[in-house]
Amino acid sequence: MVVNDKTRIVKKAAENLSACGDSDVTVFVGNDNTGANDHPQVNHNPGLERAIPGQSSSVQTSSSSLVESAGSKSFDATRVVDGLATSDGLPRPHEAVHFEPSSSREGAVTKTVIKGRFELDKLLGVGGMGAVYKALDRRKLEASDSDPYVAIKLLNEDFQQHPDAFISLQREARKSQTLAHPNIVTVYDFDREGDRVFMTMEFLEGAPLDQLLRKSAGVGVGKEKAALLLKDVSNALIYAHSHRIVHSDFKPGNIFVTEKKGAKVIDFGIARAVSEGGVASKAGEKTVFDAGTLGALTPAYASLEMLKGGEPQPSDDVFALGCVAYELFSGRHPYDKVPADKAFEKKLKPKRIKTLSRRQWRALDSALALRRQERTDSVERFVQGFFGKTGWKWAFGSLFAATLIAGGMGYTHLEKENAEEQRRVKVELEEKLQNELVQRRIADKKETIGRLLELSVLNQAWERDLRIELQEYSALNPSDAAFAESTKRSVSDLFIAAATGQLNLGNLEPAERMLSRAVQWNEGVPGAEEIRSQLETEREALRVRLEQERIAAEREAERMRREVARAAQLRVAQEKQKKINLVIDDLESMLKCDFNISVDRIGYALSALQQVDATKAKLLRPVIGEELAGCFDKLALRNPTNTQPLLDSARNLLPQDALLADLDIDYCAHLAPGSGGRGDRYSCADSLVSGGLGPEMVVVNGGAGRPLAVGKYEVSAGEISQFCRVTGDCSSTEEENVPLPARNLSLAQAQAYIHWLNGETGREYRLPSEREWFAAASANGQPEVADRNCYLRYGGVEKGVELVAVRSGSANPFGIVNAVGNVQEWVFDVDNNLLAAGGSRQDPMSRCLATSKIFHDGSADGLTGFRLVRDLVR
Repeated sequence: MVVNDKTRIVKKAAENLSACGDSDVTVFVGNDNTGANDHPQVNHNPGLERAIPGQSSSVQTSSSSLVESAGSKSFDATRVVDGLATSDGLPRPHEAVHFEPSSSREGAVTKTVIKGRFELDKLLGVGGMGAVYKALDRRKLEASDSDPYVAIKLLNEDFQQHPDAFISLQREARKSQTLAHPNIVTVYDFDREGDRVFMTMEFLEGAPLDQLLRKSAGVGVGKEKAALLLKDVSNALIYAHSHRIVHSDFKPGNIFVTEKKGAKVIDFGIARAVSEGGVASKAGEKTVFDAGTLGALTPAYASLEMLKGGEPQPSDDVFALGCVAYELFSGRHPYDKVPADKAFEKKLKPKRIKTLSRRQWRALDSALALRRQERTDSVERFVQGFFGKTGWKWAFGSLFAATLIAGGMGYTHLEKENAEEQRRVKVELEEKLQNELVQRRIADKKETIGRLLELSVLNQAWERDLRIELQEYSALNPSDAAFAESTKRSVSDLFIAAATGQLNLGNLEPAERMLSRAVQWNEGVPGAEEIRSQLETEREALRVRLEQERIAAEREAERMRREVARAAQLRVAQEKQKKINLVIDDLESMLKCDFNISVDRIGYALSALQQVDATKAKLLRPVIGEELAGCFDKLALRNPTNTQPLLDSARNLLPQDALLADLDIDYCAHLAPGSGGRGDRYSCADSLVSGGLGPEMVVVNGGAGRPLAVGKYEVSAGEISQFCRVTGDCSSTEEENVPLPARNLSLAQAQAYIHWLNGETGREYRLPSEREWFAAASANGQPEVADRNCYLRYGGVEKGVELVAVRSGSANPFGIVNAVGNVQEWVFDVDNNLLAAGGSRQDPMSRCLATSKIFHDGSADGLTGFRLVRDLVR
């Protein structure tokens, strides 16, 4: 039974994050896949990775850009990265992103390009949904755009595993595109390459508001600046709400203060359309996808209703806006970052800001009301109350009129200035690209020459290609004569080495040719005269050697003539030995150790050898038995099921062989410890003499550094019924296919079942020790499985009401199911005392842990069962 305890997970995550000193991080809560991790991994790097260390950008940018900051240690939702914040300096590569020769980075060999268009320049930040990069848009560069940079948001790998991930980012892009407002970041497009999903948006320079607030902690940013920023973000929310979109995660980290364009609201990643009456529509998009199911929110800025899993309303954004406004004017959070539900429980009240007027404080206090019915219902009413019903409209109208007048007066001048700037940038870009092209060609030529030297083919075509490349390199880079000379010396050295090698092999003519070609590349090649002198010496030595070989050949011929007489006498023996050798050769090929080994063919070969030479056949039988036993011992560690028939056939062929008779195949020994969580093929079961299989097992480290086979599931009532049916020693009312765990058994009855199972399988099953059980149940200290069957009653959710099937529920990383909860399980401690470990369905979640244990007297009850372990045969 999977529980979607959303509120509990949000609270737990908020507590954990608060303990870490980072309470403004966006928390993700899912529907059916939440409970395993209460502390979300918000700083995960989902992006890309450079190919060459030390790569640096040749384009100078501001130190502050969209969600970019240096030296920050704590952020809201988007984690700002100073430079490229990974262990080696850049993010990891992805198959949807390719690398190609660089055209924009001095000293770089490769660059990261998406869709053949966007050249990633710098990682700006990492948020709940993905990573944001600064990227060069090659289309804009080709069009001589004076600002060819965009921001790219890539879906991170963890979020991408969510079944609605692609739809989520598409919805975010489309909703953001509909919000065309000067105080909302502009989104250009949404696209994908392979399984990498991304969207492009405008690249801004400035700093996130949370960074500015940290610099002015305790004092605020100043009344005048605070009012201007509040008006900007209020206008953005009013506009979004007019389009029936609630931001749902409004906070300082999602507000970007630009250098020239005021404040902009970013990341409408979890925004949802709001229906009439405040309830999400049951038609249209919601029936297909609802981004709210991703459950992302920031506890310190989420309203009480959002923390309880309620449907987002505009008043939820009003609460978050009130928190931001309070921080702007005072430099601190109204509730000291305590989530709304905790603040409600503690009856916390915001402290009045003395610099605000009564009217302003009433408006702000109403926006900060913890309960929705007491809170201002819209941003527009909050603004009217805070700035006055007409004052804020007059201020915005005056600003707009002033902008129009200034724009009209300065249009012609700005147009001319812009055209001139574009022409200048175009000329600079053309010069830069031309220089980069030349440098790239020089680097390519140098790399090609190096690659040819590494090939060292030393034929005419190779020499021709090398000369052409050297000529072209010298034409491109005439100042680098040293490289050409060094290359020629290297080629000459290669030919000298080849000449020396041929000379050592006695190949005099090839050695002379290699020497001649070495001189062609370098007339003053050292060692040439020595090689020529050695060539003459070798020619004389070769003449002497050939004469000696002629004399030796004549002597060998005489010896062979003497052997002819004896050959006739040995012919019969040789024919016999030939037959023996053929059989032995066949046996050697047949004894190749794999699962295709044929024991029957080995038997036919032994029969053939018996007919030719019975003595050798008798001597060879124990050798073959030893080879087969060693082979089957290895094969059993790979696949014991396929090895057992081969062993049976070998025992029939060589019934007297002790090694084959004593070979014991363990059906679990081939499994790696801890592999049980990978799937069913990483479990094992022993065969029963009476038919069927024993308990399904997985292999774990038993807590003492040795592998141990542990029951994947609790022993079921059906397995006990099978024991009763076969032995007739007990009675059971359960059917053999009953999936519930065995209980209402005494320790003596469980031991009787284990004794029967040992006789059926030939193995030594037993109850685990406390240490062995804990190592398997906790996966050697890994986190608890979230959906354990323990007592829970919260918000209409109930667990532990009844037992669940032994195969029900999620396995831990070792493949163990229901180790914690359901029924408590018998184990023995170091003093051989009987304990019941792991808790039962009646134990509350807080006490239902792998560390839970109580003493037990071994009597039968409805809450105690057991699982089995056995040692492996290695």
